Amino acid sequence: MATTSVFRSHAAGSIGIGLVLLLLLAEPTLANKFETIGSGVSGSFAIKREWLKLFFYIIAGVFALGAVLAVAVPHRNPLFLNHQNWKISATLMGLFAVGFVVAGVVL
Repeated sequence: MATTSVFRSHAAGSIGIGLVLLLLLAEPTLANKFETIGSGVSGSFAIKREWLKLFFYIIAGVFALGAVLAVAVPHRNPLFLNHQNWKISATLMGLFAVGFVVAGVVL
């Protein structure tokens, strides 16, 4: 029984390493989607900028939702993760949300 669990964890680790290596091999191909080593595709910088802005705004929304939920969820049950530290969680998530919105605006 113990050898089976060791084999399963080893197999899962091997699959994980394989996926990371596959991602590292595919990354240079994906990097050339927007810009090439010469003049590049016309408008590629603007495309990347718009995608990055959208990404920042989505992440800011997720952090803002987390901040609201940290305040809105009842804090009477000690089994909740935010029973004691909900104020710190809400503050940090709010700061991250503001930071990502500022990064999106500045970009």
